[in-house]
Amino acid sequence: MRDHLVLDTRRGTLLYWAAVALVIAGLFVTRLLPCVDYPQHLALSDVARRMADPAAPENAQYQLNYFTYNGLFHVMVAWIARVVPIELAGRLVIALSLAGMAGAVLALVRVLRRPPVHAALFTPILFSFSLGWGFVNYVLATTVAAWALVFVARAALRPTVLAVGAVGVLGLACAFAHVLAMLILCVAAAGLSLELAWRTTPPSAPLPSRIVRTILRAAIAALPLIVGCIYCVEVYRRQYVWDPNMYRDPTLEGSAPPLWEKLTWFGAFATDLFWDATDQVILWAAIAVMVWSEWLAWRRRRAGDVSREDPPPILLPFLLLTLAYFATPMVLVGTHLIFPRLAQWTVLGAVLATPRFPAASAARAHRWILGIALAAGVDVLLHCGLYAWETNDASRVIDDLPPGRSATSVIWEPGTYAFRNGTLTHLAAYYAARKHGEWAFAFARYLSVPVRFKPGAQPAWPAHGWEFEGEAYDPRCKYARAFPLVIVKAPKNLPRDESGEPLVRDLLFKQDAQTVRLLSHHGRYWAFDTEGLPDDGTL
Repeated sequence: MRDHLVLDTRRGTLLYWAAVALVIAGLFVTRLLPCVDYPQHLALSDVARRMADPAAPENAQYQLNYFTYNGLFHVMVAWIARVVPIELAGRLVIALSLAGMAGAVLALVRVLRRPPVHAALFTPILFSFSLGWGFVNYVLATTVAAWALVFVARAALRPTVLAVGAVGVLGLACAFAHVLAMLILCVAAAGLSLELAWRTTPPSAPLPSRIVRTILRAAIAALPLIVGCIYCVEVYRRQYVWDPNMYRDPTLEGSAPPLWEKLTWFGAFATDLFWDATDQVILWAAIAVMVWSEWLAWRRRRAGDVSREDPPPILLPFLLLTLAYFATPMVLVGTHLIFPRLAQWTVLGAVLATPRFPAASAARAHRWILGIALAAGVDVLLHCGLYAWETNDASRVIDDLPPGRSATSVIWEPGTYAFRNGTLTHLAAYYAARKHGEWAFAFARYLSVPVRFKPGAQPAWPAHGWEFEGEAYDPRCKYARAFPLVIVKAPKNLPRDESGEPLVRDLLFKQDAQTVRLLSHHGRYWAFDTEGLPDDGTL
Protein backbone atom coordinates (compact mmCIF):
# COMPACT_ATOMS: atom_id res chain seq x y z
CA MET A 1 0.00 0.00 0.00
CA ARG A 2 2.92 2.35 0.68
CA ASP A 3 3.91 2.10 -2.98
CA HIS A 4 0.45 3.39 -3.91
CA LEU A 5 0.97 6.65 -1.99
CA VAL A 6 4.07 7.92 -3.79
CA LEU A 7 4.72 9.51 -7.16
CA ASP A 8 7.42 8.46 -9.61
CA THR A 9 10.05 10.71 -8.03
CA ARG A 10 10.87 11.66 -4.46
CA ARG A 11 10.59 15.34 -5.38
CA GLY A 12 7.16 14.82 -6.91
CA THR A 13 5.98 12.89 -3.84
CA LEU A 14 7.16 15.65 -1.50
CA LEU A 15 5.50 18.38 -3.57
CA TYR A 16 2.23 16.47 -3.84
CA TRP A 17 1.92 15.83 -0.13
CA ALA A 18 3.14 19.35 0.64
CA ALA A 19 0.21 20.69 -1.37
CA VAL A 20 -2.19 18.42 0.50
CA ALA A 21 -0.63 19.46 3.83
CA LEU A 22 -1.15 23.14 2.96
CA VAL A 23 -4.85 22.51 2.36
CA ILE A 24 -5.17 20.63 5.65
CA ALA A 25 -3.14 23.27 7.51
CA GLY A 26 -5.89 25.77 6.73
CA LEU A 27 -8.12 23.84 9.15
CA PHE A 28 -5.75 24.56 12.03
CA VAL A 29 -5.07 28.29 11.62
CA THR A 30 -8.64 29.32 12.47
CA ARG A 31 -10.55 29.13 15.75
CA LEU A 32 -13.79 28.58 13.81
CA LEU A 33 -13.86 26.49 10.65
CA PRO A 34 -15.13 28.15 7.44
CA CYS A 35 -17.72 25.42 6.85
CA VAL A 36 -21.39 26.41 7.06
CA ASP A 37 -23.10 23.39 8.67
CA TYR A 38 -20.02 22.04 10.44
CA PRO A 39 -20.76 23.55 13.90
CA GLN A 40 -24.17 21.86 13.91
CA HIS A 41 -22.60 18.44 13.41
CA LEU A 42 -19.87 19.25 15.93
CA ALA A 43 -22.47 20.15 18.56
CA LEU A 44 -24.41 16.95 17.86
CA SER A 45 -21.20 14.96 18.26
CA ASP A 46 -20.61 16.59 21.63
CA VAL A 47 -24.12 15.68 22.74
CA ALA A 48 -23.48 12.07 21.66
CA ARG A 49 -20.25 12.07 23.69
CA ARG A 50 -22.05 13.36 26.77
CA MET A 51 -24.88 10.84 26.38
CA ALA A 52 -22.36 8.03 26.89
CA ASP A 53 -22.80 8.81 30.59
CA PRO A 54 -26.17 7.32 31.65
CA ALA A 55 -26.52 10.04 34.27
CA ALA A 56 -26.03 12.89 31.78
CA PRO A 57 -29.03 15.28 31.63
CA GLU A 58 -28.89 15.16 27.81
CA ASN A 59 -30.43 11.67 27.95
CA ALA A 60 -33.72 13.26 29.02
CA GLN A 61 -33.85 15.52 25.94
CA TYR A 62 -32.15 13.55 23.17
CA GLN A 63 -32.13 10.03 21.82
CA LEU A 64 -29.44 8.23 19.84
CA ASN A 65 -30.21 6.44 16.60
CA TYR A 66 -27.17 4.89 14.99
CA PHE A 67 -29.27 3.06 12.40
CA THR A 68 -28.92 5.90 9.93
CA TYR A 69 -26.93 6.94 6.87
CA ASN A 70 -25.65 10.20 8.38
CA GLY A 71 -23.77 8.92 11.39
CA LEU A 72 -20.12 8.03 10.83
CA PHE A 73 -18.76 11.55 11.40
CA HIS A 74 -20.67 11.97 14.65
CA VAL A 75 -19.56 8.59 15.96
CA MET A 76 -15.89 9.18 15.14
CA VAL A 77 -15.82 12.68 16.63
CA ALA A 78 -17.68 11.58 19.77
CA TRP A 79 -15.18 8.76 20.39
CA ILE A 80 -12.10 10.88 19.70
CA ALA A 81 -13.48 13.63 21.93
CA ARG A 82 -13.13 11.31 24.88
CA VAL A 83 -9.38 11.96 24.83
CA VAL A 84 -9.07 15.39 23.15
CA PRO A 85 -11.26 18.55 23.13
CA ILE A 86 -14.33 18.27 20.91
CA GLU A 87 -13.21 20.97 18.48
CA LEU A 88 -9.84 19.31 17.95
CA ALA A 89 -11.63 15.99 17.42
CA GLY A 90 -13.77 17.55 14.69
CA ARG A 91 -10.76 19.08 12.94
CA LEU A 92 -8.87 15.79 13.11
CA VAL A 93 -11.71 13.87 11.45
CA ILE A 94 -11.98 16.46 8.66
CA ALA A 95 -8.18 16.47 8.24
CA LEU A 96 -8.29 12.68 8.06
CA SER A 97 -11.01 12.93 5.41
CA LEU A 98 -8.93 15.27 3.23
CA ALA A 99 -5.70 13.33 3.66
CA GLY A 100 -7.54 10.08 3.05
CA MET A 101 -9.13 11.45 -0.12
CA ALA A 102 -5.77 12.64 -1.43
CA GLY A 103 -4.31 9.23 -0.66
CA ALA A 104 -7.20 7.40 -2.30
CA VAL A 105 -6.92 9.43 -5.52
CA LEU A 106 -3.19 8.71 -5.72
CA ALA A 107 -3.69 5.03 -4.92
CA LEU A 108 -6.44 4.75 -7.53
CA VAL A 109 -4.25 6.38 -10.17
CA ARG A 110 -1.40 3.99 -9.35
CA VAL A 111 -3.59 0.87 -9.32
CA LEU A 112 -4.88 1.84 -12.76
CA ARG A 113 -1.30 2.48 -13.93
CA ARG A 114 -1.99 6.05 -14.90
CA PRO A 115 0.77 8.68 -14.47
CA PRO A 116 0.93 9.20 -10.68
CA VAL A 117 1.44 12.96 -11.04
CA HIS A 118 -2.07 13.21 -12.48
CA ALA A 119 -3.40 12.77 -8.94
CA ALA A 120 -2.19 16.30 -8.21
CA LEU A 121 -4.78 17.62 -10.67
CA PHE A 122 -7.40 16.73 -8.04
CA THR A 123 -5.85 18.95 -5.35
CA PRO A 124 -7.69 22.16 -6.40
CA ILE A 125 -10.98 20.49 -5.50
CA LEU A 126 -9.81 18.71 -2.35
CA PHE A 127 -11.36 21.53 -0.28
CA SER A 128 -14.61 21.19 -2.16
CA PHE A 129 -18.04 22.78 -2.41
CA SER A 130 -19.32 20.15 0.02
CA LEU A 131 -16.74 20.95 2.69
CA GLY A 132 -17.32 24.68 2.26
CA TRP A 133 -20.97 24.08 3.07
CA GLY A 134 -20.02 21.91 6.03
CA PHE A 135 -21.49 18.65 4.71
CA VAL A 136 -18.97 16.77 6.81
CA ASN A 137 -20.81 13.42 6.78
CA TYR A 138 -20.74 13.51 3.00
CA VAL A 139 -17.08 14.64 2.90
CA LEU A 140 -16.05 11.72 5.10
CA ALA A 141 -18.18 9.37 3.02
CA THR A 142 -16.48 10.46 -0.22
CA THR A 143 -13.12 9.45 1.25
CA VAL A 144 -14.49 6.03 2.17
CA ALA A 145 -16.04 5.73 -1.31
CA ALA A 146 -12.78 6.65 -3.04
CA TRP A 147 -10.91 3.97 -1.12
CA ALA A 148 -13.67 1.50 -1.98
CA LEU A 149 -13.00 2.29 -5.65
CA VAL A 150 -9.33 1.44 -5.12
CA PHE A 151 -10.30 -2.05 -4.02
CA VAL A 152 -12.95 -2.35 -6.74
CA ALA A 153 -10.18 -1.71 -9.25
CA ARG A 154 -7.89 -4.25 -7.57
CA ALA A 155 -10.68 -6.85 -7.51
CA ALA A 156 -11.52 -6.24 -11.16
CA LEU A 157 -7.90 -6.58 -12.24
CA ARG A 158 -7.07 -9.51 -9.97
CA PRO A 159 -9.86 -10.83 -7.75
CA THR A 160 -8.75 -11.76 -4.23
CA VAL A 161 -10.66 -12.46 -1.06
CA LEU A 162 -9.01 -9.45 0.60
CA ALA A 163 -9.96 -7.03 -2.19
CA VAL A 164 -13.55 -8.28 -2.47
CA GLY A 165 -13.99 -8.24 1.30
CA ALA A 166 -12.59 -4.70 1.51
CA VAL A 167 -15.15 -3.53 -1.06
CA GLY A 168 -17.98 -4.91 1.08
CA VAL A 169 -16.69 -3.43 4.34
CA LEU A 170 -15.93 -0.01 2.85
CA GLY A 171 -19.27 0.01 1.07
CA LEU A 172 -21.10 -0.55 4.35
CA ALA A 173 -19.02 2.18 6.03
CA CYS A 174 -19.86 4.55 3.18
CA ALA A 175 -23.56 3.75 3.59
CA PHE A 176 -23.35 4.54 7.30
CA ALA A 177 -21.60 7.85 6.49
CA HIS A 178 -23.87 9.25 3.75
CA VAL A 179 -26.43 7.81 1.36
CA LEU A 180 -25.58 10.14 -1.58
CA ALA A 181 -21.94 9.08 -1.49
CA MET A 182 -23.14 5.47 -1.54
CA LEU A 183 -25.18 6.12 -4.67
CA ILE A 184 -22.21 7.77 -6.35
CA LEU A 185 -19.95 4.91 -5.30
CA CYS A 186 -22.29 2.42 -6.97
CA VAL A 187 -22.29 4.39 -10.24
CA ALA A 188 -18.52 4.87 -10.27
CA ALA A 189 -17.82 1.26 -9.26
CA ALA A 190 -20.12 -0.06 -11.98
CA GLY A 191 -18.32 1.92 -14.67
CA LEU A 192 -14.84 1.17 -13.35
CA SER A 193 -15.36 -2.57 -12.84
CA LEU A 194 -16.99 -3.04 -16.24
CA GLU A 195 -14.24 -1.20 -18.10
CA LEU A 196 -11.43 -3.02 -16.29
CA ALA A 197 -13.15 -6.39 -16.60
CA TRP A 198 -13.58 -5.87 -20.35
CA ARG A 199 -9.91 -5.03 -20.72
CA THR A 200 -8.74 -8.06 -18.78
CA THR A 201 -10.75 -10.60 -20.78
CA PRO A 202 -8.89 -12.04 -23.79
CA PRO A 203 -9.75 -10.07 -26.96
CA SER A 204 -9.53 -13.31 -28.95
CA ALA A 205 -12.50 -14.81 -27.12
CA PRO A 206 -15.87 -14.91 -28.93
CA LEU A 207 -17.90 -11.77 -28.29
CA PRO A 208 -20.75 -13.46 -26.34
CA SER A 209 -18.23 -15.27 -24.16
CA ARG A 210 -16.26 -12.08 -23.60
CA ILE A 211 -19.40 -10.17 -22.56
CA VAL A 212 -20.40 -12.89 -20.08
CA ARG A 213 -16.90 -13.07 -18.61
CA THR A 214 -16.80 -9.26 -18.34
CA ILE A 215 -20.10 -9.14 -16.47
CA LEU A 216 -19.08 -11.94 -14.10
CA ARG A 217 -15.71 -10.36 -13.34
CA ALA A 218 -17.27 -6.93 -12.81
CA ALA A 219 -19.91 -8.47 -10.54
CA ILE A 220 -17.24 -10.09 -8.39
CA ALA A 221 -15.56 -6.71 -7.97
CA ALA A 222 -18.58 -4.50 -7.38
CA LEU A 223 -21.35 -6.78 -6.10
CA PRO A 224 -20.18 -6.64 -2.44
CA LEU A 225 -21.50 -3.07 -2.44
CA ILE A 226 -24.97 -4.59 -2.27
CA VAL A 227 -24.52 -4.87 1.50
CA GLY A 228 -24.31 -1.08 1.81
CA CYS A 229 -27.22 -0.66 -0.60
CA ILE A 230 -29.44 -2.93 1.48
CA TYR A 231 -28.47 -0.97 4.58
CA CYS A 232 -29.53 2.32 2.94
CA VAL A 233 -32.84 0.87 1.78
CA GLU A 234 -33.65 -0.40 5.25
CA VAL A 235 -32.80 2.95 6.83
CA TYR A 236 -35.00 4.73 4.30
CA ARG A 237 -37.93 2.38 4.94
CA ARG A 238 -37.67 2.98 8.68
CA GLN A 239 -37.29 6.76 8.52
CA TYR A 240 -39.98 7.23 5.87
CA VAL A 241 -42.56 5.85 8.29
CA TRP A 242 -41.41 8.32 10.95
CA ASP A 243 -42.00 11.33 8.69
CA PRO A 244 -42.85 10.96 4.97
CA ASN A 245 -42.61 14.72 4.49
CA MET A 246 -38.92 14.64 5.38
CA TYR A 247 -38.18 13.38 1.87
CA ARG A 248 -40.24 16.01 0.04
CA ASP A 249 -39.87 19.63 -0.95
CA PRO A 250 -43.05 20.34 -2.93
CA THR A 251 -41.94 23.78 -4.14
CA LEU A 252 -38.39 22.95 -5.29
CA GLU A 253 -38.21 19.17 -5.74
CA GLY A 254 -36.37 18.35 -8.97
CA SER A 255 -35.40 21.95 -9.71
CA ALA A 256 -32.06 22.60 -11.41
CA PRO A 257 -30.36 25.27 -13.51
CA PRO A 258 -30.20 24.69 -17.29
CA LEU A 259 -27.42 22.48 -18.63
CA TRP A 260 -25.50 25.40 -20.11
CA GLU A 261 -25.25 26.99 -16.65
CA LYS A 262 -24.01 23.74 -15.16
CA LEU A 263 -21.24 23.75 -17.76
CA THR A 264 -20.43 27.47 -17.83
CA TRP A 265 -20.39 27.83 -14.05
CA PHE A 266 -18.82 24.47 -13.34
CA GLY A 267 -16.02 26.07 -11.32
CA ALA A 268 -18.52 27.86 -9.08
CA PHE A 269 -20.61 24.75 -8.53
CA ALA A 270 -17.50 22.65 -7.85
CA THR A 271 -15.84 24.90 -5.25
CA ASP A 272 -17.70 28.19 -4.57
CA LEU A 273 -15.37 29.00 -1.68
CA PHE A 274 -13.71 32.39 -1.94
CA TRP A 275 -15.08 35.84 -2.76
CA ASP A 276 -12.13 36.52 -5.07
CA ALA A 277 -12.85 33.27 -7.01
CA THR A 278 -9.18 32.24 -6.98
CA ASP A 279 -10.29 28.71 -6.10
CA GLN A 280 -12.22 28.58 -9.38
CA VAL A 281 -9.30 30.01 -11.36
CA ILE A 282 -6.96 27.32 -10.04
CA LEU A 283 -9.52 24.59 -10.72
CA TRP A 284 -9.97 25.81 -14.29
CA ALA A 285 -6.18 25.78 -14.66
CA ALA A 286 -6.17 22.10 -13.70
CA ILE A 287 -8.97 21.41 -16.17
CA ALA A 288 -7.02 23.29 -18.84
CA VAL A 289 -4.05 20.96 -18.27
CA MET A 290 -6.35 17.97 -18.76
CA VAL A 291 -7.71 19.50 -21.98
CA TRP A 292 -4.13 20.22 -23.13
CA SER A 293 -3.25 16.56 -22.64
CA GLU A 294 -6.28 15.45 -24.65
CA TRP A 295 -5.45 17.96 -27.39
CA LEU A 296 -1.91 16.59 -27.66
CA ALA A 297 -3.30 13.05 -27.87
CA TRP A 298 -5.73 14.15 -30.58
CA ARG A 299 -2.87 15.73 -32.55
CA ARG A 300 -0.91 12.49 -32.36
CA ARG A 301 -3.87 10.52 -33.66
CA ARG A 302 -4.44 13.03 -36.45
CA ALA A 303 -0.78 12.83 -37.43
CA GLY A 304 -1.14 9.09 -37.89
CA ASP A 305 0.63 8.03 -34.71
CA VAL A 306 -1.14 4.72 -34.21
CA SER A 307 0.90 3.72 -31.17
CA ARG A 308 -1.43 3.12 -28.27
CA GLU A 309 -0.96 4.19 -24.70
CA ASP A 310 -0.59 1.20 -22.41
CA PRO A 311 -2.66 1.11 -20.36
CA PRO A 312 -5.10 3.54 -21.94
CA PRO A 313 -7.02 6.15 -19.94
CA ILE A 314 -10.09 5.07 -17.96
CA LEU A 315 -13.14 6.56 -19.66
CA LEU A 316 -16.38 4.94 -18.47
CA PRO A 317 -16.39 6.35 -14.90
CA PHE A 318 -15.80 9.84 -16.31
CA LEU A 319 -18.70 9.48 -18.73
CA LEU A 320 -21.08 8.13 -16.07
CA LEU A 321 -20.10 10.70 -13.43
CA THR A 322 -20.35 13.57 -15.89
CA LEU A 323 -23.77 12.34 -16.98
CA ALA A 324 -24.81 12.16 -13.33
CA TYR A 325 -23.61 15.74 -12.75
CA PHE A 326 -25.72 17.06 -15.63
CA ALA A 327 -28.75 14.85 -14.95
CA THR A 328 -29.05 15.37 -11.18
CA PRO A 329 -31.20 18.30 -9.96
CA MET A 330 -30.27 20.83 -7.30
CA VAL A 331 -33.04 19.57 -4.97
CA LEU A 332 -33.54 15.81 -4.75
CA VAL A 333 -35.65 13.83 -2.25
CA GLY A 334 -36.19 16.97 -0.19
CA THR A 335 -32.44 17.69 0.07
CA HIS A 336 -30.82 20.81 -1.37
CA LEU A 337 -27.46 21.46 -3.04
CA ILE A 338 -27.18 18.01 -4.61
CA PHE A 339 -25.67 18.15 -8.11
CA PRO A 340 -22.76 20.48 -7.10
CA ARG A 341 -21.55 17.71 -4.81
CA LEU A 342 -21.03 15.55 -7.89
CA ALA A 343 -18.63 18.04 -9.47
CA GLN A 344 -15.76 16.69 -7.35
CA TRP A 345 -16.45 13.23 -8.74
CA THR A 346 -16.56 14.57 -12.29
CA VAL A 347 -13.06 15.96 -11.76
CA LEU A 348 -11.89 12.62 -10.37
CA GLY A 349 -13.26 10.88 -13.45
CA ALA A 350 -11.49 13.42 -15.64
CA VAL A 351 -8.20 12.73 -13.83
CA LEU A 352 -8.52 9.03 -14.67
CA ALA A 353 -9.45 9.86 -18.27
CA THR A 354 -6.51 12.24 -18.86
CA PRO A 355 -4.09 10.81 -21.46
CA ARG A 356 -0.41 10.45 -20.73
CA PHE A 357 1.65 13.43 -21.88
CA PRO A 358 4.15 12.68 -24.67
CA ALA A 359 7.81 12.55 -23.68
CA ALA A 360 8.54 15.94 -25.25
CA SER A 361 5.94 17.68 -23.07
CA ALA A 362 5.91 15.48 -19.97
CA ALA A 363 8.49 17.34 -17.88
CA ARG A 364 6.88 20.72 -18.49
CA ALA A 365 3.37 19.36 -17.89
CA HIS A 366 4.42 17.73 -14.64
CA ARG A 367 5.87 21.01 -13.40
CA TRP A 368 2.61 22.74 -14.24
CA ILE A 369 0.55 20.06 -12.50
CA LEU A 370 2.56 20.17 -9.30
CA GLY A 371 2.61 23.97 -9.41
CA ILE A 372 -1.17 24.05 -9.66
CA ALA A 373 -1.44 21.70 -6.68
CA LEU A 374 0.83 23.89 -4.59
CA ALA A 375 -1.06 27.01 -5.65
CA ALA A 376 -4.30 25.38 -4.50
CA GLY A 377 -2.78 24.58 -1.12
CA VAL A 378 -1.37 28.07 -0.63
CA ASP A 379 -4.69 29.61 -1.71
CA VAL A 380 -6.66 27.66 0.89
CA LEU A 381 -4.14 28.41 3.63
CA LEU A 382 -4.09 32.16 2.91
CA HIS A 383 -7.86 32.42 2.83
CA CYS A 384 -8.16 30.48 6.08
CA GLY A 385 -5.65 32.90 7.60
CA LEU A 386 -7.80 35.83 6.47
CA TYR A 387 -10.88 34.06 7.81
CA ALA A 388 -9.17 33.66 11.18
CA TRP A 389 -8.45 37.39 11.30
CA GLU A 390 -12.11 38.12 10.52
CA THR A 391 -13.71 35.64 12.93
CA ASN A 392 -11.42 35.20 15.92
CA ASP A 393 -13.45 37.88 17.71
CA ALA A 394 -16.50 35.63 17.44
CA SER A 395 -14.54 32.83 19.09
CA ARG A 396 -13.42 35.18 21.88
CA VAL A 397 -17.03 36.12 22.59
CA ILE A 398 -17.96 32.45 22.93
CA ASP A 399 -15.04 31.93 25.30
CA ASP A 400 -16.43 34.67 27.56
CA LEU A 401 -19.86 33.05 27.95
CA PRO A 402 -20.89 30.89 30.92
CA PRO A 403 -21.08 27.14 30.26
CA GLY A 404 -24.13 24.91 30.12
CA ARG A 405 -26.64 27.55 29.03
CA SER A 406 -28.91 27.86 25.97
CA ALA A 407 -27.76 30.16 23.17
CA THR A 408 -28.94 31.56 19.87
CA SER A 409 -27.15 33.72 17.34
CA VAL A 410 -28.39 36.78 15.45
CA ILE A 411 -26.11 37.30 12.48
CA TRP A 412 -25.88 40.12 10.01
CA GLU A 413 -23.76 39.20 7.00
CA PRO A 414 -22.92 35.55 7.81
CA GLY A 415 -20.34 35.53 5.01
CA THR A 416 -16.85 37.01 5.26
CA TYR A 417 -14.33 38.61 2.94
CA ALA A 418 -12.44 35.31 2.79
CA PHE A 419 -15.31 32.83 2.27
CA ARG A 420 -18.44 33.67 0.32
CA ASN A 421 -20.92 31.30 1.97
CA GLY A 422 -22.69 32.01 5.26
CA THR A 423 -20.06 30.30 7.39
CA LEU A 424 -21.26 32.05 10.58
CA THR A 425 -24.93 31.12 10.21
CA HIS A 426 -24.77 28.45 12.93
CA LEU A 427 -22.50 30.33 15.33
CA ALA A 428 -24.59 29.32 18.35
CA ALA A 429 -23.74 25.65 17.68
CA TYR A 430 -20.07 26.46 18.37
CA TYR A 431 -21.16 27.64 21.82
CA ALA A 432 -23.01 24.36 22.36
CA ALA A 433 -19.97 22.28 21.42
CA ARG A 434 -17.41 24.36 23.32
CA LYS A 435 -19.50 25.14 26.40
CA HIS A 436 -21.63 21.96 26.39
CA GLY A 437 -24.94 23.80 26.23
CA GLU A 438 -28.03 24.01 24.04
CA TRP A 439 -28.42 25.94 20.80
CA ALA A 440 -31.22 27.29 18.66
CA PHE A 441 -32.18 25.82 15.29
CA ALA A 442 -30.41 22.57 16.17
CA PHE A 443 -30.11 19.90 13.49
CA ALA A 444 -31.36 17.44 16.12
CA ARG A 445 -34.80 18.18 14.69
CA TYR A 446 -33.89 16.12 11.59
CA LEU A 447 -34.59 12.40 11.81
CA SER A 448 -31.62 11.34 9.65
CA VAL A 449 -28.89 12.42 12.11
CA PRO A 450 -27.95 10.05 14.95
CA VAL A 451 -28.68 12.56 17.75
CA ARG A 452 -32.35 13.57 17.74
CA PHE A 453 -34.77 15.32 20.04
CA LYS A 454 -37.08 13.06 21.95
CA PRO A 455 -40.79 13.64 21.17
CA GLY A 456 -41.92 16.82 22.86
CA ALA A 457 -38.41 17.83 23.95
CA GLN A 458 -37.83 20.38 21.20
CA PRO A 459 -38.81 24.00 21.96
CA ALA A 460 -41.81 25.29 20.01
CA TRP A 461 -40.74 26.39 16.54
CA PRO A 462 -40.82 30.17 15.87
CA ALA A 463 -43.30 31.67 13.42
CA HIS A 464 -40.51 33.83 11.98
CA GLY A 465 -37.09 32.23 12.32
CA TRP A 466 -33.95 34.39 12.32
CA GLU A 467 -31.38 31.72 11.47
CA PHE A 468 -30.88 33.26 8.03
CA GLU A 469 -32.33 36.70 8.72
CA GLY A 470 -31.18 38.65 11.75
CA GLU A 471 -33.89 41.27 11.28
CA ALA A 472 -36.55 38.66 12.14
CA TYR A 473 -35.30 38.17 15.71
CA ASP A 474 -38.04 38.78 18.29
CA PRO A 475 -36.54 38.66 21.82
CA ARG A 476 -39.98 38.09 23.37
CA CYS A 477 -41.12 35.17 21.24
CA LYS A 478 -41.31 31.84 23.05
CA TYR A 479 -38.52 30.28 20.98
CA ALA A 480 -36.17 33.17 21.82
CA ARG A 481 -37.04 32.81 25.50
CA ALA A 482 -35.83 29.20 25.39
CA PHE A 483 -32.37 30.52 24.37
CA PRO A 484 -31.59 33.54 26.56
CA LEU A 485 -27.91 33.84 25.58
CA VAL A 486 -27.72 35.88 22.36
CA ILE A 487 -24.55 36.00 20.25
CA VAL A 488 -24.62 38.86 17.76
CA LYS A 489 -22.67 39.83 14.68
CA ALA A 490 -23.70 43.45 14.25
CA PRO A 491 -24.20 45.19 10.89
CA LYS A 492 -20.94 46.57 9.53
CA ASN A 493 -22.26 50.15 9.55
CA LEU A 494 -22.42 50.17 13.37
CA PRO A 495 -19.40 51.25 15.42
CA ARG A 496 -17.20 48.40 16.63
CA ASP A 497 -16.12 50.09 19.86
CA GLU A 498 -18.15 50.66 23.03
CA SER A 499 -20.07 53.48 21.38
CA GLY A 500 -21.90 50.91 19.28
CA GLU A 501 -23.45 49.15 22.26
CA PRO A 502 -26.58 51.37 22.54
CA LEU A 503 -27.20 50.97 18.82
CA VAL A 504 -26.88 47.18 18.98
CA ARG A 505 -29.20 47.07 21.98
CA ASP A 506 -31.84 49.19 20.26
CA LEU A 507 -31.56 47.22 17.03
CA LEU A 508 -32.08 43.82 18.67
CA PHE A 509 -34.06 44.31 21.84
CA LYS A 510 -36.09 47.48 21.16
CA GLN A 511 -38.21 48.19 24.27
CA ASP A 512 -36.04 45.79 26.29
CA ALA A 513 -32.79 47.43 25.22
CA GLN A 514 -31.85 48.51 28.75
CA THR A 515 -33.04 45.30 30.43
CA VAL A 516 -30.65 42.80 28.83
CA ARG A 517 -27.15 42.34 30.25
CA LEU A 518 -23.96 42.62 28.19
CA LEU A 519 -21.73 39.57 28.60
CA SER A 520 -19.01 40.09 26.03
CA HIS A 521 -17.89 42.34 23.20
CA HIS A 522 -15.07 41.92 20.67
CA GLY A 523 -15.16 43.94 17.45
CA ARG A 524 -18.40 43.36 15.56
CA TYR A 525 -19.39 40.55 17.91
CA TRP A 526 -21.49 40.97 21.05
CA ALA A 527 -23.20 38.67 23.52
CA PHE A 528 -26.13 39.47 25.80
CA ASP A 529 -28.06 37.66 28.51
CA THR A 530 -31.81 38.13 28.01
CA GLU A 531 -32.89 36.03 30.97
CA GLY A 532 -36.16 37.25 32.46
CA LEU A 533 -37.69 38.99 29.45
CA PRO A 534 -41.44 38.48 28.92
CA ASP A 535 -42.61 35.86 26.41
CA ASP A 536 -45.50 37.83 24.93
CA GLY A 537 -43.94 38.26 21.49
CA THR A 538 -44.78 36.53 18.22
CA LEU A 539 -44.78 32.73 18.55
